[in-house]
This record gives sequence, structure tokens and C-alpha cells, in this order.
Amino acid sequence: MKKKIERSLTEAELPLMNAVWELGTCTVKDVQTRVASEKELAYTSVATIMKILETKGFLKSFKSDKAHVYEAIISREEYGAHSLDHLADNVFEGDHSQMVMRLLDIANLSQKDLDAIRKALNSRQAQ
Repeated sequence: MKKKIERSLTEAELPLMNAVWELGTCTVKDVQTRVASEKELAYTSVATIMKILETKGFLKSFKSDKAHVYEAIISREEYGAHSLDHLADNVFEGDHSQMVMRLLDIANLSQKDLDAIRKALNSRQAQ
């Protein structure tokens, strides 16, 4: 069943969610270590943001030994779909084709990318 996403991720939350999506089941320390190459965050800051993500319904946690362990409730794919819907509705006034055309205009697509897009479009038409 598809989860309802009520709110978008903030700029502070997204790198942490990306870390959780990459790591799978993880601790605050695991996430802190993963994001350290991008941004130095204190353990307490990471812990606070992860608690917020749990409250927002993006993560769930359970106690394991001495640490809280977190898992994503919302997948990267679900969040990506939500984000694109939000973008289409709010920037392109619900016109998904205009959004796709704009992406095609600005993206630096290789021939391989174009072939994959063409294949996906042909598959859609056949349905």
C-alpha cells in the first residue's frame, strides 16, 4: 500500500534520509558517519533530525542493545514520486507534459539516456 506523504523533506532532512535509504537499517551514528563527507553535523543534531523524521512518518525506530535503530517507512521511490507530483502541481500548474519537456530541455542526456526514455515511451504507448 502506498504511504501518504504529508510534508516534503527540508534541506536539513534530505541528506539524512538519503543516508538511511542507502544504509537500510541504521543507527544515528551510522547516519552521522555517512553524511560527514558532505556536512559536519553533531551527533545530537543528527539524532534530533531523525526524531523529527520519525514524527513526520518517514522513519520508524526500535531499541536494540544500547542504541536506537532506524528504518525508512517511505521509500526513495515513493518520495521521488511525491516530489515530482508536487513539482508538477505547484510549478507547472498540473501539466506533467510541460514538466517532462522542461527536464528534457535542461538535462544533459546521453544517447543511452535518450534510448531508455524512448523505450519507456514506446512501452507506455503499447499499453
